[in-house]
Amino acid sequence: MFSLDKTSKSSLQLILFFLSVLIINAEEKPYITTQTPLTLFSTQDGETEAIWLFSNVKPYDNRLSAKDSFSVIHLGPDHPPVVKTVYGTIAATIAGTPTMAMSPDGRYGIASNHSWRGEGSPLDKLSYPVNEPLTNRDLTQQLLQRENLSPQLSNMIQVVDLHDPNHRVVDRVLVDDKPIHILSHPDKKRFIAVALEHFITYTLQNGKLIELERSKIRYGIGCFWIHPNGKNILAARSPRIPGKPAIPEWYEIKGNKVIHINDIQIEPELDTEYVDSGVILRISPDGKRGFICQRTIYNGLDLCDVLIADLTLDRPKITQVIKQVGDGLESFAFHPNGKMAVVTCLAPQKNALAVLDIESDPPRLLYHIDASGGSQGLEFTPEGDKLFHGSPAHGRIEVYDVVGDFEIVKNKKFIKIGYGHNSLTMGPRYFPKKGK
Repeated sequence: MFSLDKTSKSSLQLILFFLSVLIINAEEKPYITTQTPLTLFSTQDGETEAIWLFSNVKPYDNRLSAKDSFSVIHLGPDHPPVVKTVYGTIAATIAGTPTMAMSPDGRYGIASNHSWRGEGSPLDKLSYPVNEPLTNRDLTQQLLQRENLSPQLSNMIQVVDLHDPNHRVVDRVLVDDKPIHILSHPDKKRFIAVALEHFITYTLQNGKLIELERSKIRYGIGCFWIHPNGKNILAARSPRIPGKPAIPEWYEIKGNKVIHINDIQIEPELDTEYVDSGVILRISPDGKRGFICQRTIYNGLDLCDVLIADLTLDRPKITQVIKQVGDGLESFAFHPNGKMAVVTCLAPQKNALAVLDIESDPPRLLYHIDASGGSQGLEFTPEGDKLFHGSPAHGRIEVYDVVGDFEIVKNKKFIKIGYGHNSLTMGPRYFPKKGK
């Protein structure tokens, strides 16, 4: 055995460092890659054009001119991104949540649309193309089979084939409620949607959604996340009345039913409060905490807080807060290391992502980094080496490289998609079994 002195050890470490840099640079591709085959499913709301583009630049006649769309992005270690954007075959709305569902095998993307547009908002003033289906009342079973169909004010859940090169819409389900959000259950067999007045449980068979159960709830325009244990749901709802607080709620899943357990209160000693539009949230992968955004609508008023719920309690409550994180917050992504989380901020211009240290006690804000406007979807790769961020104002999926435990660096490359991105879902790339 031989030993090295401190100088020799330092020299060796320096040599190894430069060798690793050389290897990384030699292997770097002139395009965006992922370590394993992945699929991104992005939906885009053409109505966003009326909110941010023309209405802020020149007099706007309130006529909808852009089409709803979706983009399917296949990524992998040895090829450039395979991207296809399809216009006019689904309906999507930015008046909702920044993530939807994907089948566990990556074959199907599932997205909801609803007719609520916010009284008095720019969306409420739009006029839509004439002689085209617009609401559920305009739709027949024959029309539902039409390839080009994008009824903006429909209440509908749509299933897209992510494997088919043409990305056909293989199922459209009309809902007699307003479906806001849909997610895949951890059991990989069911999907749960939240609507204005119900949780609705589905299963998927050969690309077709089949309703299993409907649970009546006192709700509103909101968002939810399914606990990794598959037994609970954390949800938040906006009362749709400015000035009234949006209160998160805790639910239990019993069979296919969803049952309300308790409203989530804030510990009295915490220096924070609920605002009137904190409707987007996500549960940490270990299931111990729920992270809640504030000012997801009516944003631009102040720098609002991130609220953190302790989900290990019999009756969860808000026990921690990160102060003044952003001027309206929209979505979270958790790094696989369990130490870092990122939250999107909502400014249409001069926007940012906020990077959080969730390992510290209490969690803390580390820094902000530049992001394109109107941040919506946000997802880390399973390996944690990249972060994807969707911008409706710029019509792109931005890419950030992860360096160490707490640093993300914006990549100059991005993925072009349709204008008006409103949700981003990531899953494995589907490969048919041999013989099929």
